[in-house]
Amino acid sequence: MLLAINTAFMDANIGLVLDNGKILGRTIDAKSKHSENVLKTIDEMCEEGDVLFRDIDKVAIVVGPGSFTGIRIGVAIIKALGSVNTNLKVYPITSLELMAYIYLQNHKEKITCVLNALSNLYFVASFDENGNKIKKENMVEKLDHDDKLVVLKGDLVLDDTDSVEMDTSSLINFAKDILKEKDGISAEKLEPLYLRPSQAEANLKTNKKYD
Repeated sequence: MLLAINTAFMDANIGLVLDNGKILGRTIDAKSKHSENVLKTIDEMCEEGDVLFRDIDKVAIVVGPGSFTGIRIGVAIIKALGSVNTNLKVYPITSLELMAYIYLQNHKEKITCVLNALSNLYFVASFDENGNKIKKENMVEKLDHDDKLVVLKGDLVLDDTDSVEMDTSSLINFAKDILKEKDGISAEKLEPLYLRPSQAEANLKTNKKYD
């Protein structure tokens, strides 16, 4: 049974693919607290599918970049699941990989996916027309790419860009493809992809600098 989860943004997407082929999907909107509702929603989906939380043996999770809090919540849930199912296989995917997958369903061109990292910084990764990663995830101050820029709808306003929207259906389909292409890892090896220090870490570093 496959769980697909994306908590890296304001809206969280959760998909559950049962062994009988039935697919359940949920979106938790930005007005809800992910910390309170993500695990609750997964439990409700398991109940609807007449399965147990511990029966989930495969997980595809968006590990970032994105919201520190959201990513941390998602990773913590999967590590907890791994503690009750030691056979759990985890398939980390990045938010920029998911953006590229969504865009390239209807386009065939080299792209650079861009997310707002705040403070005039950007998270970026580049892909060829088949979705193969050309340049891995990075944080930059300036966008100087020649290929098409793809942004997340509502995240950035830039000239000459196309946008994509995160949705549960695309997350599930991408997760199913990833399972065919990659080997999973254990939950204990799962790590978030922040690409930048949290504000607390930045403040600590600044304080140490002046100690």
